[in-house]
Amino acid sequence: MFFLFLLLIQGARSSCQPDCEDEQLDTQVRLNQLEALVRYLHDQVSNLTTSGMERGSQLATLQSTVGCLRRPSTRWELKRTTIVFPKLEKLQLHQATPTYSELLPTELPGDTRAVIVQVLCNFWNTANTHAYLNAYLQQEGSEEGEGALTENTHYDVYANTFYNEVMIPWDTALPNKLRVTVKSSYKTGGDKNWYRIRIVGYILA
Repeated sequence: MFFLFLLLIQGARSSCQPDCEDEQLDTQVRLNQLEALVRYLHDQVSNLTTSGMERGSQLATLQSTVGCLRRPSTRWELKRTTIVFPKLEKLQLHQATPTYSELLPTELPGDTRAVIVQVLCNFWNTANTHAYLNAYLQQEGSEEGEGALTENTHYDVYANTFYNEVMIPWDTALPNKLRVTVKSSYKTGGDKNWYRIRIVGYILA
């Protein structure tokens, strides 16, 4: 295309023919061709500019969409503590299913999102004894299913302790109480087999 443009310029600069009218006519034709070429090139530049703007707009839209889909970063922080509930310090339940609602002695920070509940079993095996405890842990006032089930079944093993930590959701707008609903229990072997439930940490976010 650029080569064609040079040919037209060169033609416009060629020597005049003897006949002035033919020369003027030839010059006019060449000028018309030159103007047509200039318009064509102008249209091509406009099309490229428009295409570039459209691609830029599409890129901006894509970047905006990606920004909306990108989740904001959240900083989680674990804080350790020890919250003791006297009624839950030495549970010795046998075929009983009580429910405990224990008030925390202090308020947790407003940005608390979960608490860590300790479930400890002290097992002192004497003549094939049992220490079973299945319970549902949740915050008082929370919906069904917003807690966690702890399942513990120990029978005829060496004397030992068994330690678990369970994380459950926590909302400081709800009552500041831990609810423990015992689903099943079974204990034999005297007062050396027991369970303990405490809050030992919480999650901030």
